[in-house]
Amino acid sequence: MDKKRVLEALDTLRVELADAQLDPASRAALEQAAADVERQLQRDEQLGREQTASMSGRLQGALLGFETEHPQITGAVNQVAAALANLGI
Repeated sequence: MDKKRVLEALDTLRVELADAQLDPASRAALEQAAADVERQLQRDEQLGREQTASMSGRLQGALLGFETEHPQITGAVNQVAAALANLGI
């Protein structure tokens, strides 16, 4: 999966976040993690395994606690995490 698909997955996540009723801390954590992923990808740098694991882990960690209440967001975050993993890193 290429960077374009990761960015598309991030767009999907943002759409889901816009429609979701989240507590401010959860929303902020997801938005910050998504912004960090996008910023790193826009730099067009080769991502190392540690960076990818860290970004993916932050997204997954932000999901804990509300995944049963917000399955669409959970799916969108999982899509971003899978896209990062499929970059071959």
